[in-house]
Amino acid sequence: MPDQTKERIIEAAYRALVKQGYHETSMKDIAAEAGVAPGLAHYYFESKEDLLVAVIEHACAPAIDAWEQAGMSLNGPLPEKADPMAFARTGFALAKQELKSYRSLFVLTFDMFGVGIHNPKIAAAVRRFIDERRAFIARITQGVIAGMPQAPVSSADAIAGMLWGSLHGIYLQQVMDPDFDGDAAIDALSEMAIAFATATSTGSGEEG
Repeated sequence: MPDQTKERIIEAAYRALVKQGYHETSMKDIAAEAGVAPGLAHYYFESKEDLLVAVIEHACAPAIDAWEQAGMSLNGPLPEKADPMAFARTGFALAKQELKSYRSLFVLTFDMFGVGIHNPKIAAAVRRFIDERRAFIARITQGVIAGMPQAPVSSADAIAGMLWGSLHGIYLQQVMDPDFDGDAAIDALSEMAIAFATATSTGSGEEG
């Protein structure tokens, strides 16, 4: 079936790109990994860049499903009666789970970031990837800020950018050094973020 063939090519590309990296993997390599003729890979994907974008979307799907099962839609608003602080804590817990379960995804992601510096088509995909996830964090952050007696000076978007960058810095350290304690680093980031969110209410004499 055509759709099954396309999916097989995407899955093969994922395996090949994680093993060899973007620059060392050709469409011919991907076709061989998928067990199809090179022309068939080009039939479904005009270029390796187009295939990489499809691979990233495919690879992110399990992580996105985990967020949705926890009641957190990557693209939708927070549920009407959601507790933003509970969502924030869940987010940090899921980040630890992602680090354990999806290491190959992060290998591919960081490779994509590097390629995107010099490749405009991949750069556009990188920006979409970052913007979508940073906006998701910003929605949770905005909910947390709304519950604070005094709003911080920094905007929800600025705080989201800091959190996204911090988390991916932790992910990168874990990818580069298997002995690095990513869980402890995420716990430290969570502790700092929650202390920041509750500091104003504590300082004003209210229960945090």
